Amino acid sequence: MDHAQLVRRTYDAMRDGDLGPLEAALAPDARWRAVEDGPWNCENCDMILAVMAAQQVGSAGTIEDLFDVGERVVVAFRPDSHDPDAWPLDDGIRHVVVTLRDGLITELKGCATRADALAYAQAT
Repeated sequence: MDHAQLVRRTYDAMRDGDLGPLEAALAPDARWRAVEDGPWNCENCDMILAVMAAQQVGSAGTIEDLFDVGERVVVAFRPDSHDPDAWPLDDGIRHVVVTLRDGLITELKGCATRADALAYAQAT
């Protein structure tokens, strides 16, 4: 399975309320970085799973675009609703760069714009 397929399958399961595939896909040291770093960043897979479960992330919205950039996948997600004080949207889209190593997700990085996501995905 390629990286984009893994991310899509994991998202589909989360949308259906199943965090099992996400748990299986996360490296133990996986991190989740917000658009702006702060105390809300998640430093391990347990923190990521706790936040995802509490927020029911993935349950309301659609993936508009998803593509591989080497070991990273850029995800453009359109949430069904959005808190204006939360994560910034780029024309209604939330961008996340997913980094994978040895078939496991090692990092999720929020980006404010598509251009930011592409630049982050292409950085070494």
